[in-house]
Amino acid sequence: MRKLIDLFISIYLSPLQLSSKLALYVKGKSLNYDEHYITALDVIQRQYPNDQGILVDIGAFDADSTVFFARRLPKNKILGFEPNPYPYQNGIDRAKPYSNIQLFNIGFSNTIGDVDLHVTKNLVSSSLYNIKDFSEISPDKTIKVKVDTLDNFFSFHKEILLLKLDVQGAELNILKAGTETLKKTKLVLTEVLVNEIYHGACLYHQVDEFLRNNSFQIHTIITNYNKDGVKYFDILYIKSTNQ
Repeated sequence: MRKLIDLFISIYLSPLQLSSKLALYVKGKSLNYDEHYITALDVIQRQYPNDQGILVDIGAFDADSTVFFARRLPKNKILGFEPNPYPYQNGIDRAKPYSNIQLFNIGFSNTIGDVDLHVTKNLVSSSLYNIKDFSEISPDKTIKVKVDTLDNFFSFHKEILLLKLDVQGAELNILKAGTETLKKTKLVLTEVLVNEIYHGACLYHQVDEFLRNNSFQIHTIITNYNKDGVKYFDILYIKSTNQ
């Protein structure tokens, strides 16, 4: 979808400049593909300007989001995680110019070991869960990938400035196995589902309840235009000062 919109803009629209990124103007609103990243970056630069904590990009795909933060936060280490070997290889090439990026060809879950990844034809919608809603997603094949838990992988890290999740319905399972990691995390940026697009996937209210119970509160909700209604959106959470 992102590539199709990029093509549409390049052919039909004069790009609008928004926070140095291209945007699409739809029904009176400027929609930026990286709007959720821009929001997180703004909070980091305003509230944590000297914080040297790491940024964790889970579901990095081809490292586009990893590079976004690495370019703008050169003093911070950015760790990107992508279990799908195909976009991961593209990410390796994209990340080469940035010394503050480290990429890992693994995913996260509530277990450690090898699991099935259901790869979709568009790659970006691949998930640890089987597809339930075929209106926008088409399956391709199933491959074995390595996964870890947050608490196991980050047991020796002292501080996480931002934890970003884009994992197609696996957010809650990942977070449940990362309660100790969340204690040393300042911001969580996560995509959440409105409908059960994948069998067994968590929904937005489940993720919200869990993060609230672990000392986070909503900072910003970011949604993009969808002609059929919102099926998923992004939320930026910040560590609560009241708990």
